[in-house]
Amino acid sequence: MAKPSSPKHLGAAATSSALVRLRELASAAKPPTRRSSAKSAAKQATAKAEKATAKAEKATAKPVVATAPAVTPVGEEHTPTVAPELSTGAGVLSRVAVMLARVPKEHVAAPEQPVPHLISESLALLAVARRYADKLGKIGFSDAMLDGLQLYAQALHEAQAQLDSLRGKHITQAEQKAFLQASELRTQLLLAGRLVLRKDRKALEALDAIAEGDGLADLARDLLDLALVVETYPTDLARLGLGVEAVVKARELAKKLTAKLDAQKPKTDAERAAEDLRNRAATVLQELIAEARLGGAYLFRKEPRVALLFTATHLSRRRGSR
Repeated sequence: MAKPSSPKHLGAAATSSALVRLRELASAAKPPTRRSSAKSAAKQATAKAEKATAKAEKATAKPVVATAPAVTPVGEEHTPTVAPELSTGAGVLSRVAVMLARVPKEHVAAPEQPVPHLISESLALLAVARRYADKLGKIGFSDAMLDGLQLYAQALHEAQAQLDSLRGKHITQAEQKAFLQASELRTQLLLAGRLVLRKDRKALEALDAIAEGDGLADLARDLLDLALVVETYPTDLARLGLGVEAVVKARELAKKLTAKLDAQKPKTDAERAAEDLRNRAATVLQELIAEARLGGAYLFRKEPRVALLFTATHLSRRRGSR
């Protein structure tokens, strides 16, 4: 379980020159009369990427992200708000890689939450933002900027898949089996804990902290932490059949994962490059999410129930090993 992270990205958008350029490139407004050739070329590349993404999404039948439930703001007619879907094989990453490379190295960071959660959060936010696109446009959020939430969610999805593919080459069948068993046990213990401890606020906060992060190191720590939870609340969890055996199994799997980490080979150049590209895509997406949330919170500051639609899932995340 990794240490809590500080949500620095909320303020980074105002100071990062690279992210300012990203917002300019995504803006639907006409460009200034004086613009460097580099910015013009990047803008054209982004526009082509968005157009190609739209075509790819229409041509792809199989979604990889489920739609979100309908959201009906108070005082408005019932119009279902459905999160958009990502496409398999859209090839967005290769088309935005040049622009991602322009993000200054000092601003690049690993995802602050598991990548699937970050992608789902982006698409759910986009579904809400599109509903209020006209109002958001009046404070500087163009349709192209909002569409960037989907564009970079797709790029991040592809970047993570590419990284996972490279990482998978170093995992044996036995190690993969242990990883799956550990993931399943972690999920079981988390769900059981949330069920039987649902009235204990502090216990739930501890479980929420354990739930964040991914990677082998984080999974091993989570299992050890969950073993302590079972030992701390033996009577409650025993009703669900989780007792000494679950504790022993969790620690056994954590030991195997730790041994794998200790024996891990150094990252290859290809893996380091893929991880950097993944982190760049995550950094841009996190900035876009932060800006859209701040815009919605400001715009509907006198309508808290609507503002909540923009900010409800924005939680401080801890950085897990990835």
